[in-house]
Amino acid sequence: MLQALPRLLVLIAILAACGKKSDPGKARDDAASAVAPVALPILGVDRITRFNFIYGEGSSAYSAAVKAKTRGWAAVREACELALKNDPMHLDAHRLLAVALAQTGESAAAADHLVTAIAADYYRYGPELASDPDLEAFRATPHGKAVAQLAQQIAAEYERRIKGALWLVGRRSTFKWPEKEGVQPATSRGELYAYDRETKRYFRLTHTDHQVAGFVRAASGGEVALLGFDRIDHAKGDEAPPLLARAWLEIVDTREWKPAGPHVVLPAAREVAVGYGAGDQLLVSTAPAAGRWGVGAPVVSSVDRTTGKLTKVGDAPPEPRIVLTIDEGHVVRVPDGVQGAWTGDPAAAPSLDTGGAKIAVPESGQAAQASIATAPGGARVAFATSVDPCAKDTAPSLYVADAMTGALKHLLTARSRFATRWIDATTLAYEDGDGAIRLWDATTGREAMRLDDRAGLALEVLSLAPGPLCKQAPPTAEPAGSGEEPMPPEEGSGGPVTTPQ
Repeated sequence: MLQALPRLLVLIAILAACGKKSDPGKARDDAASAVAPVALPILGVDRITRFNFIYGEGSSAYSAAVKAKTRGWAAVREACELALKNDPMHLDAHRLLAVALAQTGESAAAADHLVTAIAADYYRYGPELASDPDLEAFRATPHGKAVAQLAQQIAAEYERRIKGALWLVGRRSTFKWPEKEGVQPATSRGELYAYDRETKRYFRLTHTDHQVAGFVRAASGGEVALLGFDRIDHAKGDEAPPLLARAWLEIVDTREWKPAGPHVVLPAAREVAVGYGAGDQLLVSTAPAAGRWGVGAPVVSSVDRTTGKLTKVGDAPPEPRIVLTIDEGHVVRVPDGVQGAWTGDPAAAPSLDTGGAKIAVPESGQAAQASIATAPGGARVAFATSVDPCAKDTAPSLYVADAMTGALKHLLTARSRFATRWIDATTLAYEDGDGAIRLWDATTGREAMRLDDRAGLALEVLSLAPGPLCKQAPPTAEPAGSGEEPMPPEEGSGGPVTTPQ
């Protein structure tokens, strides 16, 4: 559990010499003016499921706190304190309790709870600190000024750590089918996060009511395109394909993590794909269903960054791109510096040419094109063998090859899509088929770390199931209402809000 932050801002000067009388009112004023600066608190969260606090044991009390605003701040405080007693990691309750305390003049206590929320999720709670009218008086106090200064330091540290972190998509909880059939609210329950290997903490980057299904990063590095959905068409029976009734696209600036364009609602489709073309032109394609598993011809459109308008173009879908259906998501890409006689869909080749070595693919004799990743500098190439996902006794394997000698290192055999990404010249990240991401270190030849969040992680795009999909039977997922978690409040909201207003 994330440690509850101590009283970070209450290092107060001793007010009076021993034996002297002092005025209590003046003592309080002097104490308030002696707030000392403090070191940075622990940032981020230890696991993504922390953001499922909306369903934690404090959720009902927090709902009561929100409603209690009509009865006054004392009632809000009481309800928030109950919420935090039941769930110390309810960040919304920390934030609202801070406001209630500030309204009653308890600046030191308010500061504690504000810092708790801002440190755990800066892009949700930090930017609104300077503009919240309920905190106007607090901002003028010494504690308020200290929090503002600390928030700036937190923002700078977030930015620094995110640059070198592993970006991934993670779910706050597992996906569940809606209880009813037809068009209705549903979300991926995912957001974009950055994982810092040094602190082993997750930094939340987006705030879309947990609707993100995947992301693509522009070659320039200045933006990412988020792909998500908030409505699906839950088909009746196993033979009809489920559809993305309302998918959406949003461009986000990667420095301040704010929208860099309008929220774009996409046409209903069986399959949606997003990628960047030449000159970082954002392209999106939508395709209808063709039977339970088939996909019809895609319509490719360019996205106007200013208006969000879609304009049909004659271009082929870009590479790389992420591809999403309700059943699964995957990446399509052509590897850098690696040649092969690619055939089939998904594409595979019997051998790989790195320019320095020709590699005969072991085991199945076919390398999956989408799994290939070349390390920065070109010294190593990762690839997975291509295997029929319906084969019961065979699973793909992940290898790393020396690009000059062709020498192979076997990493793992598992029922995985083996999405891969080199974080740097010696560190490979890959999906392991169990909903986790593993990091492999080329300098030691060993696994360095395993990131496991029970709801599921993905390097680029989420799938309903973590392993490859056998398209002979529909993938399984729990129906909504199973287990203890009720239908999410975000499944029914109008659309994502990347940053709080």
